[in-house]
Amino acid sequence: MSRLQKFIEIGPHGEDPTTGTAYVLNNDRLPQPVEGMRWRLVEDFNAGDEILRDAGLKDVFKAAIRNGYAIVNLRA
Repeated sequence: MSRLQKFIEIGPHGEDPTTGTAYVLNNDRLPQPVEGMRWRLVEDFNAGDEILRDAGLKDVFKAAIRNGYAIVNLRA
């Protein structure tokens, strides 16, 4: 069974993890990161804990389950 995973975009040297966040059920659904960035798995991600901290993630998680992934851009 797949579980929801969280990835953050980071620069080539691990800096600036603020461009975007991806929630995916399967790594094959992970979209391309912004040019010059790469995805890093957040290994200690717990969907239940995050939704308790930010109830607005409920719709993001629903989209990830429905589409296989959801992206949250943290800055333009």
